Amino acid sequence: MVLLTQLGIVLASYLLGCISVGYYLVRWRTGQDLRELGSGATGGRNTGRVLGKSGAIATGIGDILKGVIAMGIALWFNVEPWALALVMIAVLAGHVWPFQLGFKGGKGLSAAFGAVLAFDYRIALLTAILALVLLLISRNEFLFLMGIASSPPIAFALGHRWEIVAGMVVLVLIILYAHRGNIQGSLRSK
Repeated sequence: MVLLTQLGIVLASYLLGCISVGYYLVRWRTGQDLRELGSGATGGRNTGRVLGKSGAIATGIGDILKGVIAMGIALWFNVEPWALALVMIAVLAGHVWPFQLGFKGGKGLSAAFGAVLAFDYRIALLTAILALVLLLISRNEFLFLMGIASSPPIAFALGHRWEIVAGMVVLVLIILYAHRGNIQGSLRSK
């Protein structure tokens, strides 16, 4: 496939990631700026604080769909493995750092989950199961995030190319960076 087409799909994935579902839902329902409420993040957890369970669910579904759609487009166009990895990273980066909201967005779990789910559902499900088991056992967000960090070794174990594994390492690093405040709080409470 032509290099410019693949790069265009990566750019489109970033722009798709920039659609901050929680931000627009809260703006539409209350007229408020979600970035100025609660944790300041635009994801499902903070949206739920403002709009309740239905707002959290709608935001979560919308954010997962961003990842699914971005990866679905990349798979439809049969982009090369390096571009698939960049699509995952781009949709997550758009979610975490949306340009139209001053680069202040969500923390990325749902968007990343959607992209990985569309790429290889086994990675997404195994990672989610491990993360949830760690959360249920420990009730600690740090260990939950360490479960999320299992996605690169899972991708490697399933035989995916190095570009995909490296892309998942970057996904994990972005998610950990976005959750740095939560991680610090979890570690302090121990």
